[in-house]
Amino acid sequence: MKIFNKYLIKRSLIISSFIFIIFALLDMVFNIISELESLTDNYTFLSILKYSITSMPHRSIEFLEGASLLGFMIALGISHQEGNLNVLRSNGQSPLKIILISSMGSMILVLSVLTLDEMIFKELHMNSKIEKVLLTDQPKKAQPNSQWIMQNDSFLSYTNIIKDTIFNVRLIRLDLDSKKVRYFKSAQSAKIQNGALVFDEGVLIENISSQEKIGNLEKFSFPLVASIPFSDIDNLRISNIILYRSYLLNSNLQEDILFKAHLDKAYYKKLFYPFSVLAILIFFGSFIFGSLRDSSPGSRIVLAVLGGFLYRISQDLSASIFISYNLPILIGVVIPACILVLISIYSYKKI
Repeated sequence: MKIFNKYLIKRSLIISSFIFIIFALLDMVFNIISELESLTDNYTFLSILKYSITSMPHRSIEFLEGASLLGFMIALGISHQEGNLNVLRSNGQSPLKIILISSMGSMILVLSVLTLDEMIFKELHMNSKIEKVLLTDQPKKAQPNSQWIMQNDSFLSYTNIIKDTIFNVRLIRLDLDSKKVRYFKSAQSAKIQNGALVFDEGVLIENISSQEKIGNLEKFSFPLVASIPFSDIDNLRISNIILYRSYLLNSNLQEDILFKAHLDKAYYKKLFYPFSVLAILIFFGSFIFGSLRDSSPGSRIVLAVLGGFLYRISQDLSASIFISYNLPILIGVVIPACILVLISIYSYKKI
Protein backbone atom coordinates (compact mmCIF):
# COMPACT_ATOMS: atom_id res chain seq x y z
CA MET A 1 0.00 0.00 0.00
CA LYS A 2 2.95 2.31 0.56
CA ILE A 3 3.66 2.18 -3.18
CA PHE A 4 0.10 3.32 -3.99
CA ASN A 5 0.30 6.10 -1.39
CA LYS A 6 3.63 7.40 -2.76
CA TYR A 7 2.18 7.22 -6.25
CA LEU A 8 -0.81 9.36 -5.22
CA ILE A 9 1.44 11.98 -3.59
CA LYS A 10 3.86 12.06 -6.51
CA ARG A 11 1.09 12.32 -9.10
CA SER A 12 -0.72 15.21 -7.39
CA LEU A 13 2.60 17.05 -6.84
CA ILE A 14 3.71 16.70 -10.48
CA ILE A 15 0.35 17.62 -12.02
CA SER A 16 -0.22 20.56 -9.64
CA SER A 17 3.31 21.86 -10.28
CA PHE A 18 2.88 21.56 -14.04
CA ILE A 19 -0.42 23.46 -14.01
CA PHE A 20 1.05 26.11 -11.70
CA ILE A 21 4.01 26.68 -14.02
CA ILE A 22 1.70 26.91 -17.07
CA PHE A 23 -0.50 29.49 -15.32
CA ALA A 24 2.58 31.50 -14.28
CA LEU A 25 4.00 31.50 -17.82
CA LEU A 26 0.67 32.53 -19.33
CA ASP A 27 0.41 35.38 -16.83
CA MET A 28 3.92 36.48 -17.76
CA VAL A 29 3.03 36.50 -21.48
CA PHE A 30 -0.09 38.59 -20.86
CA ASN A 31 1.92 40.91 -18.60
CA ILE A 32 4.51 41.45 -21.35
CA ILE A 33 1.74 42.27 -23.83
CA SER A 34 0.16 44.80 -21.45
CA GLU A 35 3.54 46.38 -20.63
CA LEU A 36 4.29 46.99 -24.32
CA GLU A 37 1.91 49.95 -24.12
CA SER A 38 4.41 51.62 -21.75
CA LEU A 39 7.39 51.41 -24.10
CA THR A 40 9.71 54.43 -23.91
CA ASP A 41 13.30 55.18 -24.84
CA ASN A 42 14.39 54.04 -21.38
CA TYR A 43 11.79 51.33 -20.79
CA THR A 44 12.74 49.08 -23.69
CA PHE A 45 11.50 45.60 -24.60
CA LEU A 46 14.42 44.06 -22.71
CA SER A 47 13.42 46.06 -19.63
CA ILE A 48 9.85 44.83 -20.02
CA LEU A 49 11.07 41.26 -20.35
CA LYS A 50 13.24 41.61 -17.25
CA TYR A 51 10.39 43.16 -15.25
CA SER A 52 7.93 40.46 -16.31
CA ILE A 53 10.33 37.62 -15.49
CA THR A 54 11.39 38.97 -12.08
CA SER A 55 7.84 39.84 -11.02
CA MET A 56 6.35 36.56 -12.31
CA PRO A 57 7.19 34.37 -9.25
CA HIS A 58 5.32 36.63 -6.79
CA ARG A 59 2.45 37.34 -9.18
CA SER A 60 1.98 33.60 -9.68
CA ILE A 61 0.85 33.26 -6.03
CA GLU A 62 -2.58 34.32 -7.31
CA PHE A 63 -2.82 31.01 -9.17
CA LEU A 64 -1.34 28.74 -6.49
CA GLU A 65 -4.64 27.80 -4.89
CA GLY A 66 -6.38 27.14 -8.21
CA ALA A 67 -3.44 25.18 -9.64
CA SER A 68 -3.21 23.01 -6.52
CA LEU A 69 -6.93 22.27 -6.58
CA LEU A 70 -6.99 21.58 -10.31
CA GLY A 71 -3.92 19.31 -10.19
CA PHE A 72 -5.31 17.50 -7.16
CA MET A 73 -8.67 16.79 -8.85
CA ILE A 74 -7.03 15.65 -12.09
CA ALA A 75 -4.69 13.33 -10.17
CA LEU A 76 -7.60 11.86 -8.21
CA GLY A 77 -9.68 11.45 -11.38
CA ILE A 78 -6.88 9.57 -13.14
CA SER A 79 -6.29 7.34 -10.12
CA HIS A 80 -10.02 6.66 -9.86
CA GLN A 81 -10.24 5.63 -13.52
CA GLU A 82 -7.21 3.34 -13.10
CA GLY A 83 -8.88 1.66 -10.12
CA ASN A 84 -6.16 2.62 -7.65
CA LEU A 85 -8.62 4.20 -5.24
CA ASN A 86 -10.74 1.05 -5.17
CA VAL A 87 -7.65 -1.00 -4.35
CA LEU A 88 -6.85 1.28 -1.42
CA ARG A 89 -10.42 1.16 -0.14
CA SER A 90 -10.54 -2.63 -0.40
CA ASN A 91 -7.46 -2.74 1.84
CA GLY A 92 -9.18 -0.82 4.59
CA GLN A 93 -8.20 2.79 3.88
CA SER A 94 -11.01 5.25 4.45
CA PRO A 95 -11.92 7.82 1.76
CA LEU A 96 -10.76 10.65 4.04
CA LYS A 97 -7.36 9.02 4.54
CA ILE A 98 -6.97 8.54 0.79
CA ILE A 99 -7.80 12.20 0.16
CA LEU A 100 -5.40 13.39 2.87
CA ILE A 101 -2.58 11.27 1.44
CA SER A 102 -3.23 12.47 -2.12
CA SER A 103 -3.45 16.10 -0.98
CA MET A 104 0.08 15.92 0.44
CA GLY A 105 1.53 16.39 -3.04
CA SER A 106 -0.38 19.62 -3.64
CA MET A 107 0.35 20.83 -0.11
CA ILE A 108 4.10 20.30 -0.66
CA LEU A 109 3.82 22.63 -3.66
CA VAL A 110 1.82 25.21 -1.66
CA LEU A 111 4.20 25.28 1.31
CA SER A 112 7.30 25.39 -0.91
CA VAL A 113 6.05 28.28 -3.03
CA LEU A 114 4.82 30.26 0.00
CA THR A 115 8.20 29.85 1.71
CA LEU A 116 10.08 30.97 -1.40
CA ASP A 117 7.70 33.90 -1.78
CA GLU A 118 8.46 35.11 1.74
CA MET A 119 12.20 34.65 1.34
CA ILE A 120 12.86 35.67 -2.29
CA PHE A 121 9.90 36.35 -4.58
CA LYS A 122 8.44 39.40 -2.80
CA GLU A 123 11.81 41.12 -2.70
CA LEU A 124 12.33 40.46 -6.42
CA HIS A 125 8.87 41.81 -7.20
CA MET A 126 9.30 45.04 -5.24
CA ASN A 127 12.77 45.72 -6.65
CA SER A 128 11.56 45.14 -10.20
CA LYS A 129 8.60 47.45 -9.56
CA ILE A 130 10.91 50.22 -8.35
CA GLU A 131 13.16 49.79 -11.37
CA LYS A 132 10.15 49.96 -13.68
CA VAL A 133 8.90 53.22 -12.15
CA LEU A 134 12.35 54.77 -12.49
CA LEU A 135 12.61 53.75 -16.16
CA THR A 136 9.15 54.84 -17.24
CA ASP A 137 7.48 58.23 -17.24
CA GLN A 138 4.93 56.99 -14.74
CA PRO A 139 5.94 59.37 -11.91
CA LYS A 140 5.66 62.41 -14.18
CA LYS A 141 2.24 61.35 -15.40
CA ALA A 142 1.07 61.01 -11.81
CA GLN A 143 1.83 64.60 -10.81
CA PRO A 144 -1.85 65.67 -10.58
CA ASN A 145 -2.32 62.95 -7.95
CA SER A 146 0.37 64.30 -5.62
CA GLN A 147 -0.17 63.84 -1.90
CA TRP A 148 0.98 66.31 0.76
CA ILE A 149 2.18 65.68 4.31
CA MET A 150 2.78 68.45 6.84
CA GLN A 151 5.26 67.89 9.69
CA ASN A 152 6.43 70.68 12.01
CA ASP A 153 8.12 73.20 9.69
CA SER A 154 8.07 71.02 6.56
CA PHE A 155 5.69 70.23 3.70
CA LEU A 156 6.33 67.08 1.67
CA SER A 157 4.73 66.21 -1.66
CA TYR A 158 4.99 62.87 -3.50
CA THR A 159 3.07 60.86 -6.08
CA ASN A 160 3.54 57.20 -5.19
CA ILE A 161 5.45 54.88 -2.88
CA ILE A 162 6.98 51.48 -3.56
CA LYS A 163 8.62 49.66 -0.67
CA ASP A 164 10.93 52.29 0.93
CA THR A 165 11.15 54.56 -2.13
CA ILE A 166 8.94 57.59 -2.81
CA PHE A 167 8.71 59.26 -6.21
CA ASN A 168 8.40 62.84 -7.46
CA VAL A 169 9.44 64.23 -4.09
CA ARG A 170 9.12 67.91 -3.28
CA LEU A 171 9.99 69.26 0.15
CA ILE A 172 9.46 72.78 1.43
CA ARG A 173 11.19 73.80 4.67
CA LEU A 174 9.83 76.89 6.43
CA ASP A 175 11.25 79.30 8.96
CA LEU A 176 8.66 79.20 11.76
CA ASP A 177 9.64 82.61 13.11
CA SER A 178 9.42 84.57 9.88
CA LYS A 179 6.90 82.20 8.19
CA LYS A 180 9.07 82.32 5.09
CA VAL A 181 10.50 79.52 2.96
CA ARG A 182 14.06 78.57 3.92
CA TYR A 183 14.69 76.19 1.02
CA PHE A 184 13.01 73.93 -1.49
CA LYS A 185 14.05 70.43 -2.66
CA SER A 186 12.77 68.30 -5.51
CA ALA A 187 13.90 64.95 -6.92
CA GLN A 188 12.60 62.04 -8.95
CA SER A 189 12.91 59.71 -5.95
CA ALA A 190 14.06 59.47 -2.34
CA LYS A 191 14.67 56.67 0.16
CA ILE A 192 12.92 56.44 3.55
CA GLN A 193 15.61 55.57 6.11
CA ASN A 194 15.39 55.72 9.91
CA GLY A 195 13.37 58.90 10.28
CA ALA A 196 15.01 60.62 7.33
CA LEU A 197 14.68 61.06 3.59
CA VAL A 198 17.71 60.50 1.36
CA PHE A 199 17.14 62.30 -1.95
CA ASP A 200 18.70 60.81 -5.08
CA GLU A 201 21.75 62.32 -6.75
CA GLY A 202 19.62 64.35 -9.15
CA VAL A 203 18.09 66.43 -6.35
CA LEU A 204 17.44 70.10 -7.17
CA ILE A 205 17.86 72.51 -4.27
CA GLU A 206 16.64 76.09 -4.27
CA ASN A 207 18.21 77.75 -1.27
CA ILE A 208 16.48 80.94 -0.20
CA SER A 209 19.08 81.55 2.50
CA SER A 210 22.45 81.44 0.73
CA GLN A 211 24.35 81.01 4.00
CA GLU A 212 22.84 77.61 4.76
CA LYS A 213 24.54 74.47 3.43
CA ILE A 214 22.04 71.83 2.32
CA GLY A 215 22.67 68.22 1.31
CA ASN A 216 20.50 65.39 0.05
CA LEU A 217 19.68 64.10 3.56
CA GLU A 218 16.56 65.48 5.21
CA LYS A 219 15.13 64.59 8.63
CA PHE A 220 11.53 63.60 8.17
CA SER A 221 9.54 60.97 10.08
CA PHE A 222 7.37 59.44 7.37
CA PRO A 223 3.97 58.30 8.74
CA LEU A 224 3.54 54.52 8.64
CA VAL A 225 0.04 54.67 7.13
CA ALA A 226 1.23 56.99 4.38
CA SER A 227 4.30 54.88 3.60
CA ILE A 228 2.31 51.70 2.89
CA PRO A 229 -0.50 52.08 0.34
CA PHE A 230 -3.46 49.72 0.75
CA SER A 231 -2.61 48.19 -2.62
CA ASP A 232 0.82 47.11 -1.32
CA ILE A 233 -0.34 45.40 1.87
CA ASP A 234 -0.57 42.01 0.15
CA ASN A 235 3.04 42.41 -1.01
CA LEU A 236 4.39 42.75 2.53
CA ARG A 237 6.23 39.94 4.25
CA ILE A 238 4.62 38.39 7.30
CA SER A 239 7.46 39.70 9.50
CA ASN A 240 6.82 43.26 8.26
CA ILE A 241 3.08 42.94 8.83
CA ILE A 242 3.70 41.79 12.42
CA LEU A 243 6.00 44.78 12.98
CA TYR A 244 3.52 47.30 11.54
CA ARG A 245 0.64 45.80 13.55
CA SER A 246 2.66 46.31 16.74
CA TYR A 247 3.21 49.99 15.84
CA LEU A 248 -0.53 50.58 15.51
CA LEU A 249 -1.61 48.43 18.44
CA ASN A 250 -2.29 51.28 20.87
CA SER A 251 -3.48 53.89 18.38
CA ASN A 252 -7.05 55.22 18.74
CA LEU A 253 -7.10 57.15 15.46
CA GLN A 254 -9.82 55.96 13.08
CA GLU A 255 -7.41 55.88 10.14
CA ASP A 256 -4.94 53.72 12.08
CA ILE A 257 -7.69 51.36 13.25
CA LEU A 258 -8.90 50.85 9.68
CA PHE A 259 -5.37 50.38 8.41
CA LYS A 260 -4.58 47.84 11.15
CA ALA A 261 -7.77 45.95 10.25
CA HIS A 262 -6.54 45.54 6.68
CA LEU A 263 -3.12 44.50 8.00
CA ASP A 264 -4.89 41.90 10.16
CA LYS A 265 -6.81 40.65 7.15
CA ALA A 266 -3.62 40.22 5.11
CA TYR A 267 -1.82 38.62 8.07
CA TYR A 268 -4.47 36.01 8.83
CA LYS A 269 -5.04 35.21 5.16
CA LYS A 270 -1.31 34.53 4.71
CA LEU A 271 -1.07 32.59 7.96
CA PHE A 272 -4.07 30.36 7.25
CA TYR A 273 -3.53 30.06 3.50
CA PRO A 274 -2.31 26.42 3.69
CA PHE A 275 -5.28 25.54 5.93
CA SER A 276 -7.67 27.12 3.41
CA VAL A 277 -6.13 25.16 0.53
CA LEU A 278 -6.31 21.91 2.51
CA ALA A 279 -9.97 22.56 3.40
CA ILE A 280 -10.80 23.04 -0.30
CA LEU A 281 -8.93 19.86 -1.30
CA ILE A 282 -10.71 17.79 1.35
CA PHE A 283 -14.11 19.21 0.42
CA PHE A 284 -13.89 18.64 -3.33
CA GLY A 285 -12.05 15.34 -2.86
CA SER A 286 -15.20 13.91 -1.33
CA PHE A 287 -16.90 14.19 -4.74
CA ILE A 288 -14.69 11.36 -6.02
CA PHE A 289 -16.38 8.97 -3.61
CA GLY A 290 -19.71 10.75 -3.17
CA SER A 291 -22.72 11.42 -5.36
CA LEU A 292 -20.59 12.73 -8.25
CA ARG A 293 -18.35 9.65 -8.55
CA ASP A 294 -20.14 8.55 -11.74
CA SER A 295 -19.84 11.95 -13.42
CA SER A 296 -17.19 12.67 -16.02
CA PRO A 297 -13.75 13.92 -14.91
CA GLY A 298 -14.33 17.13 -16.83
CA SER A 299 -17.48 17.99 -14.89
CA ARG A 300 -15.71 17.40 -11.57
CA ILE A 301 -12.82 19.62 -12.63
CA VAL A 302 -15.13 22.44 -13.75
CA LEU A 303 -17.10 22.18 -10.51
CA ALA A 304 -13.89 22.27 -8.45
CA VAL A 305 -12.55 25.35 -10.27
CA LEU A 306 -15.87 27.14 -9.89
CA GLY A 307 -16.07 26.16 -6.24
CA GLY A 308 -12.52 27.39 -5.56
CA PHE A 309 -13.36 30.74 -7.18
CA LEU A 310 -16.53 31.09 -5.07
CA TYR A 311 -14.59 30.16 -1.94
CA ARG A 312 -12.05 32.94 -2.51
CA ILE A 313 -14.86 35.46 -3.03
CA SER A 314 -16.64 34.28 0.12
CA GLN A 315 -13.45 34.58 2.18
CA ASP A 316 -12.78 38.14 1.00
CA LEU A 317 -16.42 39.06 1.56
CA SER A 318 -16.47 37.52 5.03
CA ALA A 319 -13.29 39.34 6.09
CA SER A 320 -14.56 42.65 4.69
CA ILE A 321 -17.85 42.30 6.57
CA PHE A 322 -16.00 41.68 9.84
CA ILE A 323 -13.83 44.75 9.16
CA SER A 324 -16.91 46.89 8.51
CA TYR A 325 -18.54 45.87 11.80
CA ASN A 326 -15.29 45.99 13.86
CA LEU A 327 -15.47 42.26 14.57
CA PRO A 328 -12.46 39.93 15.03
CA ILE A 329 -10.82 39.62 11.61
CA LEU A 330 -9.46 36.16 12.43
CA ILE A 331 -12.99 34.73 12.61
CA GLY A 332 -13.96 36.36 9.32
CA VAL A 333 -10.97 34.82 7.54
CA VAL A 334 -11.34 31.33 9.04
CA ILE A 335 -15.14 30.92 8.91
CA PRO A 336 -15.39 29.86 5.20
CA ALA A 337 -12.72 27.15 5.66
CA CYS A 338 -14.36 25.93 8.89
CA ILE A 339 -17.72 25.65 7.12
CA LEU A 340 -16.09 23.60 4.35
CA VAL A 341 -14.49 21.29 6.91
CA LEU A 342 -17.80 20.73 8.70
CA ILE A 343 -19.58 19.98 5.41
CA SER A 344 -16.74 17.65 4.44
CA ILE A 345 -17.02 15.71 7.71
CA TYR A 346 -20.73 15.22 7.04
CA SER A 347 -20.04 14.16 3.44
CA TYR A 348 -17.41 11.58 4.40
CA LYS A 349 -19.68 10.09 7.03
CA LYS A 350 -22.28 9.42 4.32
CA ILE A 351 -19.80 7.66 2.01
